[in-house]
Amino acid sequence: PLEAQRLGLESYASDLNPVAVLINKAMIEIPPKFAGKAPVNPDGQKQKNQMDKSWSGATGLAEDVRYYGQWMRDEAEKRIGHLYPKIAITPEMIQDRPDLKPSREKPLPSSPGSGPEPSKRPNPAFANVDVPLASTFMLSTKAGKEAYVEPVIEGGSYRFTVKVGKPKDAEGAKRGTTAGKRAAFNCLMSGVPVTYDHIRKEGKAGRMGVKLMAIVAEGDRGRVYLGPTGEMEAIALTAQPTWRPETTLPVNPRDFKTPNYGLTTFADLFTPRQLVALTTFSDLVTEARDLIKTHAINAGMPDDGKGLDQGGLGATAYAEAVGVYLGMSISKMADAQSSLCRWKTTMDQSIATFGRQALPMVWDFSEANAFGEMAGDPLVTLKNMMRVLEQLPAKLGGHVEQSDAQSQKWSKDAVVSTDPPYYDNIGYADLSDFFYVWLRRSLRPVFPELFSTMAVPKVEELVATPYRHGSKQKAETFFLGGMTLAMHRLAEQAHPVFPVTIYYAFKQAESDGDDGTTNTGWDTFLAAVIEAGFSISGTWPMRTEL
Repeated sequence: PLEAQRLGLESYASDLNPVAVLINKAMIEIPPKFAGKAPVNPDGQKQKNQMDKSWSGATGLAEDVRYYGQWMRDEAEKRIGHLYPKIAITPEMIQDRPDLKPSREKPLPSSPGSGPEPSKRPNPAFANVDVPLASTFMLSTKAGKEAYVEPVIEGGSYRFTVKVGKPKDAEGAKRGTTAGKRAAFNCLMSGVPVTYDHIRKEGKAGRMGVKLMAIVAEGDRGRVYLGPTGEMEAIALTAQPTWRPETTLPVNPRDFKTPNYGLTTFADLFTPRQLVALTTFSDLVTEARDLIKTHAINAGMPDDGKGLDQGGLGATAYAEAVGVYLGMSISKMADAQSSLCRWKTTMDQSIATFGRQALPMVWDFSEANAFGEMAGDPLVTLKNMMRVLEQLPAKLGGHVEQSDAQSQKWSKDAVVSTDPPYYDNIGYADLSDFFYVWLRRSLRPVFPELFSTMAVPKVEELVATPYRHGSKQKAETFFLGGMTLAMHRLAEQAHPVFPVTIYYAFKQAESDGDDGTTNTGWDTFLAAVIEAGFSISGTWPMRTEL
């Protein structure tokens, strides 16, 4: 839809998934409504009065999103900044770590690193000790900047310290407490194997927790790694979320691994501090909308009292439009603010939850600082989003609706280009819920019908998921029947002169014994296209990010 609009065409888009619908609205429907308008924020109004600046396309809208995103961050820091304290480098710390001397002048912004741990040990001698499940003890593997966690066993317990330089036992530090696929981990205290079966049992019994392993601070010359402190751990424990996204995770054994360990809701994928941060920012979206509306009216924008969902074009709708991008930035913030974020030792940074289209179990995770001006800070995401918004065509109007492909009406006499689900490759609806739970909290007042359900609709989703349908055969039958109906709808409605283009990244091959392979997803899809009444004039392979 976006590229059609960029070509100067009036663009229409539909999708069953509300997250996809919202993204399309943000790209092709909202920007043209407010194209060419100056920002309404007080700073923008001063600039408008001082010089005759042209606000072409969506640049004025983007400027307001930046301004009110900064306002939200400032307000959030006032309310929850105490949960993210800066850390002071003391003379005692410098005595043990001379490398910290350049950082002694000022408190440093910090981010903690944690790891889950089951509370009951297989060895009865250490049944009262919660040992770490650490995939590595390395913090940085950059040449000349190596840092690592060193566990120190004292009597019947242990503690973590942080060292700089290359570890004496490089392989041991790299390995952490892992012990191979079958044994999973070794007990730090006794060396006894800790099996996956044991970990699953402990997790499902609610006996798996977290322990602070290290602190990453931002120094003038790069990352500074520090040992954990009781004060920092105590501060994290003071976080008390007022709301939790209790939507249940799907029983999808291929893509969702955390339910095996007792993490069964989306709330379980976040630490209490992360939940407090995400909830605070989500609620500030509502407050920002009210402020934007007031500023818009003060700036002279008329108000028809209608929101975006009612086709409004005045101050009410404009405030909601800015709020859409703010809400989307917070849902994206969740991607960098979950307990499934890993610490990348080769890059000295936290990486997002979704490294691929799945939610695996992560044993040691990084908890980013929500005000750290790096990944996990919503302004970082917002700045990237606004660079895109400013480049959108924002000319001809776009139209977006939520509808099932089997019953949609917008393709009537239209030139159609579609990108259907790829058989069983990606569980779109299941994965979208990670973002949907946060979008719903902040944007349901704007789009009440779009966010009317507790989770993304899944029954009608055309994906061949055996766990949902009971077997591979039933899943394929469902996919073939639904895709045939969807293709038939396109065939009977599409413009008779122009061909329909379909982009399909099919499941490439499944083994079929010694006689060769069978392209199950591709064959099934082609069967649906032909059964629907289309004739295939050609197929072309495409190079994509997949």
